[in-house]
Amino acid sequence: MEKIKIVIWDEFISLPVPEPRAELCGFLEALPKSKAEQPGALSFSCPRPVVGRRLLKLWKALNERPFSGKIEARSGSFELDRKLGRAFFVLAEDIFRKITEDIRSPGGSWRWAWFRGLWGGCGALYLPQSGYHMTLRPQSEASGQRAAATLRSAGITPGKRVIRGRTEYMLRNQEQIVTCLYKMGLVKSSLLLEETAIVRSIKNRVNKVINCDSANISKTVNAAAAQLALVNLIDSEGLWDRLTPVLKELAITRRLHPSASLGELGQMLSKPVSKSTVEYRWRKLKNILTVLG
Repeated sequence: MEKIKIVIWDEFISLPVPEPRAELCGFLEALPKSKAEQPGALSFSCPRPVVGRRLLKLWKALNERPFSGKIEARSGSFELDRKLGRAFFVLAEDIFRKITEDIRSPGGSWRWAWFRGLWGGCGALYLPQSGYHMTLRPQSEASGQRAAATLRSAGITPGKRVIRGRTEYMLRNQEQIVTCLYKMGLVKSSLLLEETAIVRSIKNRVNKVINCDSANISKTVNAAAAQLALVNLIDSEGLWDRLTPVLKELAITRRLHPSASLGELGQMLSKPVSKSTVEYRWRKLKNILTVLG
């Protein structure tokens, strides 16, 4: 799990920024904001310092190209401060409005760049011991609905639940999570998750086989112990002459081969029989001893 986390955020930071406004818009919709101390500015809080590095990259790319009129970077318009394991930054309100204004749901790379920013600001991926869990908890219902529509456009149907007044969108299907990561451009991460799923599947299968073998061994040992107890009872009570030749042979064979399975025991008799026949004869022997006892 830790390896996947490292790969995801390393890839997230290093991705190119073909749609900086779309992704930055997603971030700004996802992050908690409040009025800053500076007049006409907003303060934002990032869940991870690593997100701040991506924001700086987006901000730099945004100021290298125009959109709806060029945004001029000015002193204090974007200041990043890392503390307490989080990232904080201040953004002028007029620039915030220009970045987020007239937001629609266009298709193509714009939509998924926006989704990548939204997920970077309020999303997470968990890999518990079993299963897969990807979450997205936007600040507003409108952002959540737009995110859900984006997922549905890729054939992904998210679940949702309300936590502390906010709607959380969830993916618990490994294939859908892989598709989502791929659509966000996190190709390396999606491949690693697929590899993890394959390894998990193999381990689970091996564990099932081992557990099944262990259960069969325990069952064989317990059955043999119970049957040897019957043989000892025949000895202590002197009941050998009361048994039929077939049952006597079965009891003697068990004494000679205490670790053999029922199937193996049946093949060791002078006239080999199946496992079910051996089971029937042991039940018959047990019933006879109960009556004689």
